[in-house]
This record gives sequence, C-alpha cells and structure tokens, in this order.
Amino acid sequence: MVLSDRLIAMLAHALRTDIRTAASERVSLTEREQAILTRIAQGKSSKLIARELAISEGTVKVHIKHMLKKLRLRSRVEAAV
Repeated sequence: MVLSDRLIAMLAHALRTDIRTAASERVSLTEREQAILTRIAQGKSSKLIARELAISEGTVKVHIKHMLKKLRLRSRVEAAV
C-alpha cells in the first residue's frame, strides 16, 4: 500500500491527538469511590455497603452519584458491568 506524505502527516496528527485526548479523559476515583465501586460490582446494596464501610447510606449514595458523573455513566448497573 502506498500513502502520500500528506496522508501520512494527517494520520500521524490524528493519532497524536487521540492519545492526548484519551490521556486527558482518564478518570481518577477516590479510594472511597473505588471501594464502593468494588462492592457495587459484587452486587451489594447501598445499605450493605454503608454497613461494611461504617458510613451512612446517604453518604454511599452521594459517592455513587459523584462516581457515576466522573465515569459518565447513568446507573449503578452500568458501573457494575
């Protein structure tokens, strides 16, 4: 396959841009959010998660809300998957 210099330059630019975009979109969850996400993936309810982590159920729900926003997800089912 033969590619023109112009096309190679365009492809190289696109690849570099995609890599930078992917790196800037990395999400960092707090330790607590990671602990909650692990328990969600195990199928545990907010009430059970709260008991295990010795926090209120309301606090768990707030952490879930923030985590879903960071991960750009709509539900805890999507997070579990």
